[in-house]
Amino acid sequence: MSDDKAIGRSLSEEIGYWLESASRTLEKRYGNSVPLANQDILLAHYLYGLTAVVHAGDAPAAHLAAVRAYLLRLIPQERVTAALQAVPEAGDAWLENALDRVEAVGEKQGQALLLARGADIVIPFSSRNASAAGSAEPVVIERDPLKEALRQ
Repeated sequence: MSDDKAIGRSLSEEIGYWLESASRTLEKRYGNSVPLANQDILLAHYLYGLTAVVHAGDAPAAHLAAVRAYLLRLIPQERVTAALQAVPEAGDAWLENALDRVEAVGEKQGQALLLARGADIVIPFSSRNASAAGSAEPVVIERDPLKEALRQ
């Protein structure tokens, strides 16, 4: 990943690392110009995207519980609850677009994280477009180095 220590971290530690990095980035980028509640919502959407690949085979409640647990490492419980229950106000195009973007960034980083750990990831459609495009559940395919070597 982005630093040499990534090799020795567990998957959970690596997700925590990326979440903390995203939190710092949001704080630097938006600071006081975006309300803290909206920054929390952005962070929650980023984390949802980041963990969507990892929790693809889990029940939605299990994925949500994991997202909640990671967020609780950084922000107080009442803010976590508010962020996970928040819906952008009608007409808040900036927040809606920002949520889509940070979730997509999270998805890409989640895919990269699993690829770096030896898994092939296939995501047929973005999770934000699941209703229009069908199932967005990612499929994780474990690599078999021996078979790959024999094919070459």
